[in-house]
Amino acid sequence: MALPKRLRLSDDSQIKKVFKEGQTLNFAFFRIKFLPIDLDWPKLAVIVSSKVSRKAVIRNKIKRKISEIIRPRISKIKPGLVTLQVKPEALGLFSREPDLFEKDLIRVLDKISK
Repeated sequence: MALPKRLRLSDDSQIKKVFKEGQTLNFAFFRIKFLPIDLDWPKLAVIVSSKVSRKAVIRNKIKRKISEIIRPRISKIKPGLVTLQVKPEALGLFSREPDLFEKDLIRVLDKISK
C-alpha cells in the first residue's frame, strides 16, 4: 500500500527543486535528497530506476516494501521534501536478505529523523 496522498511528493517541479537545492546523503544502497521547507509533515518520493531492474513488477515491489517500512516511522522524519533513491546494488540485498534491507533502510531513515 502506498503512502497517504498528503505525504507523497509527486509534483515534478518540487522533485526537480529537491534535486537541485537539496542536501544529499549517500549510503551503500540508498541516496537521500532532503530539502527543509515550511510544512508540518514530510513529503516523500521513492525512486527506483530501471537501472535497479528492468521489470516494473520488481521495481514496484521494492517501492511497496519501502513504503511499508516508512509508514510507521513517518512522524519521526523531519518536515520537508524528501526523495529516497534506491541504488542498483540494493536489488541483490532486497531479494536475498530482506531483513538486512529493512535494517539498512531504517538506519538511513534515522539520519533524517527529528
